[in-house]
Amino acid sequence: GICLGNQLLSLAAGAKTYKMKYGNRGMNQPCIDLRTSRCYITPQNHGFAVDTDSLPDTFKPFFLNANDLTNEGVIHTHKPFFSVQFHPEASGGPMDTAFLFEKFIGNVKGEVERLTLLNPMQYDRNIYKKVLLIGSGGLSIGQAGEFDYSGSQCIKALKEEGIETVLINPNIATVQTSPSATGADRVYFLPIRAAQVLEVIKKERPDGIIVSMGGQTALNVGIELFNNGDLERENVKVLGTQIPVIEATEDREIFAEKLKEIDETIALSYPAVNLEEAKVAANKIGYPVLIRAAFALGGLGSGFAANDEELIALAKKAFVTSDQILIDQDLRGWKELEYEVVRDCRDNCVTVCNMENFDPLGIHTGDSIVVAPSQTLSNAEYFMLRRTAIKVVRHLGIVGECNIQY
Repeated sequence: GICLGNQLLSLAAGAKTYKMKYGNRGMNQPCIDLRTSRCYITPQNHGFAVDTDSLPDTFKPFFLNANDLTNEGVIHTHKPFFSVQFHPEASGGPMDTAFLFEKFIGNVKGEVERLTLLNPMQYDRNIYKKVLLIGSGGLSIGQAGEFDYSGSQCIKALKEEGIETVLINPNIATVQTSPSATGADRVYFLPIRAAQVLEVIKKERPDGIIVSMGGQTALNVGIELFNNGDLERENVKVLGTQIPVIEATEDREIFAEKLKEIDETIALSYPAVNLEEAKVAANKIGYPVLIRAAFALGGLGSGFAANDEELIALAKKAFVTSDQILIDQDLRGWKELEYEVVRDCRDNCVTVCNMENFDPLGIHTGDSIVVAPSQTLSNAEYFMLRRTAIKVVRHLGIVGECNIQY
């Protein structure tokens, strides 16, 4: 049963329904699968709900609305009967619960139902008493005020959990460095460099470190400390997205391989560590090409080259700021979109919003306008890109917030 079918099945079983005060309508209702505790975003349009307390012993709640805790599905304890209050088939999407049709077909065929268990990870929770947050540092293109905001929210969340919070950030003109605004227990106005961060670690002895809330500089420092073995020696755990995952997203070659594993593709792009490799890559892609410094802020050391001479000139500048450069396919004029995605350690994954650049690729986002939500995508295109975003984020193992750009 679907939607009204959930109420009809419940009424037939002897349960009662009631009229809700407002009803649940729209395409972003979070529902929890009570078998696994996984949360799914569902489309709904109903004003009545099943009274869970009136269900007979042979029926159990199947799904629960995470917002108002109303019933979102029932299932029989030993017969192949089940129903949901939402619409897994909605052509408008999202179709995250389409797997329920596979369950239904299996029931019709009389197949033995697959075992469904809770993820044991939810019982494996490390206890952190003190956490070091790498702050946003100097604000610039590619590392702007959003990292001051995310860092501030991170401090508030840590304090709500009763965790002692230490912040390192040399920028006194940020909200997160103001104790009255965010409440960090201690703030170190030191440069965000590996040596200085290590000094703070040795002094404060934190249990964990967060590097994903401070922009590119914080990520670079986190990678350096991890690869040097400093974090392991000091017994400091990285919270959120792990360093190997960050490296996979930063290194274009590894990223392309990861996407290939799930049959997704990216635009032609090759890394280079010297001028000869850069020339080979550019000629393989075909001019014009985009040259970018890897692991750099806001397009530092980037530009377009139409031939070998222009490539060499740009590559020399890019190598000043990075040991590796990226040679990318020229996509000027293409539509530019991005999705904000949040995933937790239990694999619950939601797209917070999607955005569309007013201008096409070739004009820096900082010089353009971004509109949320996108205005020129069809519904099918929107959900195709949403599915890809969630698929990529889950495969990589992102924990926390990230954005994926198209």
